[in-house]
Amino acid sequence: MIPSPAPAARAPVLPHLHLHLEPEERKRRELRMPGRDFGDRHLFFEAHRVDRADAVPVTGQDLRCFLADVHSEQREQGVDHVELRLSPRRFLRDGMAWQEFTDTVQDCLAPLCGPVVRAVLLVNRDSPAPFLTMVTERLAELPPVFTGVDLAGDEIPHPDVRHAVPLFRAAADAGLGRTVHAGEFGPEEHIWRALDVLGAQRIGHGVSAATSSALLRRMARDGTLLEVSLTSNVALGAVPGPAAHPLPAFLEAGVPVSFNSDVPLHTGRTLDDELRLAADALGAAPEVIRDLQARAARHRFSPRPPVKPPVRSGSASSPPATSACG
Repeated sequence: MIPSPAPAARAPVLPHLHLHLEPEERKRRELRMPGRDFGDRHLFFEAHRVDRADAVPVTGQDLRCFLADVHSEQREQGVDHVELRLSPRRFLRDGMAWQEFTDTVQDCLAPLCGPVVRAVLLVNRDSPAPFLTMVTERLAELPPVFTGVDLAGDEIPHPDVRHAVPLFRAAADAGLGRTVHAGEFGPEEHIWRALDVLGAQRIGHGVSAATSSALLRRMARDGTLLEVSLTSNVALGAVPGPAAHPLPAFLEAGVPVSFNSDVPLHTGRTLDDELRLAADALGAAPEVIRDLQARAARHRFSPRPPVKPPVRSGSASSPPATSACG
């Protein structure tokens, strides 16, 4: 059942909890390169492989500019809190050191408000073991703008998540939130594994959760948020159309949801577009959808206290993102 909107003393907040940076798409647009066809899951994941020889290089300065751009874009949409997925492998492959990556994100995001932007460290399912070990060992020293970790990537060829258990245990120990892309294209078992093996607190997409009433009851009981992205689910073939999306089943079961644009450079959709699409799919009034989104704010990953940075000779702080791109 769709919950009735709570009486609003003020406009509801609009958290955006599942948003990807899309660095290569941003760089390609900057270079005025042609767009790419992501007509299905296979093309999408192939285009986003980190080891592609034809990947457009991105730099530390690009990262600064892209973070500033995301802040401006989300501010224009009236968002008050953003959790932005960032893949370190995408930048490390082009020569950026881990410390430079984390320092840059901290320096750029920490001063921002209206909206606040926090980082979710994205690790791909196909990550090499040495990379996973390195990230796991360094989670505790992540600066405080990082509030969560995410396991993402193509779940069909990589259904086993046991290799990510040390990473997720370290994330829990470090006070980081945990979310997993699961059940977008794969079966309900992938969502069970994310919950039971990795201890996920939120699930990205989770389309196949609707096939199991036991799973829906579990998620409703535990308050496990489903990060719903209607447009990208349709664009990548997870569902045939908005009307076929299992969103009504999620709400009927009492599972909390948030609406998200996911990969907006690919789909061309804003968060407002997603809210309108959800209203159409549910036959619900816009204020009901906005209230659902406002309720999702309680599932934001909690801020972490500052950590004492390791002593590094010759290191210097960098200017914030608001001044990085002129």
